[in-house]
Amino acid sequence: MTDSLPAPIFFGLPAAYSEWRPHQAEACELMLQPIPRFKMVVCPTGFGKSLTYMAAAMIAEGRTVVLTSTKGLQTQLIEEFGSMDEVVDVRGRGNYTCRLNTKVNCDTGLCSFGVKCSLRDEGGCLYYDRVKAAKAAKIVITNYAYFMAQNEYADGLGNFTTLVLDEAHAAVDHVIDHISVTFSRKNKTETKFLGLNGRLPTTASGWQDWAATRLLDAIVELEDAKLGRRERRFATFSKIKGKLEKLAEGMDRSWVWEINPYSITLSPLWPRPFTESALFLGIHRVVLTSATIVRKTAQLLGIPEGNLEYREFPHSFPEANRPLIHIPTVKMNHRIGEMENRIWLARLDSIIGARLGTKGIIHTVSYARRDLVLDRSRHKTHMMTHQRLNTESVVRSFKASPAPAILVSPSMVTGWDFPGDECRWQVIVKMPYPDTRGTIIKARSQGDNDFINYIVVQQLIQATGRGCRSEDDTCETFLLDNNIVWFLDRNRHLLVEWFGGAYRVERSIPEPLT
Repeated sequence: MTDSLPAPIFFGLPAAYSEWRPHQAEACELMLQPIPRFKMVVCPTGFGKSLTYMAAAMIAEGRTVVLTSTKGLQTQLIEEFGSMDEVVDVRGRGNYTCRLNTKVNCDTGLCSFGVKCSLRDEGGCLYYDRVKAAKAAKIVITNYAYFMAQNEYADGLGNFTTLVLDEAHAAVDHVIDHISVTFSRKNKTETKFLGLNGRLPTTASGWQDWAATRLLDAIVELEDAKLGRRERRFATFSKIKGKLEKLAEGMDRSWVWEINPYSITLSPLWPRPFTESALFLGIHRVVLTSATIVRKTAQLLGIPEGNLEYREFPHSFPEANRPLIHIPTVKMNHRIGEMENRIWLARLDSIIGARLGTKGIIHTVSYARRDLVLDRSRHKTHMMTHQRLNTESVVRSFKASPAPAILVSPSMVTGWDFPGDECRWQVIVKMPYPDTRGTIIKARSQGDNDFINYIVVQQLIQATGRGCRSEDDTCETFLLDNNIVWFLDRNRHLLVEWFGGAYRVERSIPEPLT
């Protein structure tokens, strides 16, 4: 660790940060270097990457904007660093209550309907006051979606010297999501107005013409809702208008589209052509940091190798506390039969049976496999699961439950932390391959042989990090899918270095960690 930087509190960080952890000061100094423009900094779980980039933001000249993947992560940052006068948090208008009509949020407040609002212009509006504060702040914390949307306006959030992309492995998806357009066939108003259940275009130029024609009608509907001050209809047609504008103005022959019974999605094939104009914005210093980011991420974002420094810092958690153990069973795929299902279910139950004194998570990857576990496991009475709309409440219940409690989920690999006794073991039933039947993902996989494996690696590494959250924490992760053997051998170029050291194969179920 470098001794050239004083303690973080010297630079105005909260009093809790009275000293650097191993390698944090070194990472901070790296982030401050003026060249190359792009720095990719791999900070394993527990490294404390937020302290490093917040300290760098305080030291650096000019202004810094920090982007998070979710508003929840944004809130965590504010809880840690919000006491600093230099830091301002800002979000979309829908997160602030209109003070003139407290029944609605600022995205459908009176000013949206053309009503002059003194609070907006002279002060007192919760949203516009926050935007003004952000434009004057040294450090702005926001999320990818809001930042990219706000930058479509002339002044956005002002000029920045440094851009920090937290959880940067997700930046690829964030850029794609910002550019893409999805129409919901479950929204009756949208479906009827746009004729989504009727005949649809079959070419990119056809979609552009379709969007341009319907955009004129959407503007009429929007003005009608505005004059009548019908908030819900106004909000609906504001979103429809925005989607149609994206297609009419930005779609070209490189885009692909996917139609299913629930939605219609149109998307550029890759984010590369859009990252500079949508995300990087000519900002002089761009820091990308994550526990799982690899050079492939830079390639997908269009970052030139010659303008990039990539540095991976070592994991500070002992490998013995975070083992990744392959328990051989079968090669998991959609074609396996009853005999194969009996084999992996039996191994799963053996793992659980030796660990009923502690809590664990079973990652099933699919809902169908989740249902199989819930139906046939000998330990199903200790299991709980969630549906798409009640994930947060079920997770809270699991965290609060005493052992034995087992959370069975197809979608818990990212965005959730289970430190200490909240999770002492995990089982990944199947390698986390995405559903590759969709038109868009097929097109991407055909255009890049590494793309699907890159997604799998990111999901796998993220899943293994859910339970072990500090240096003295422990969590075993078991993988049942025999495909792990050939997968790791062929895709080592997509792995961060710290991941491989914890991996081993065990023919018999090991004793629980003590």
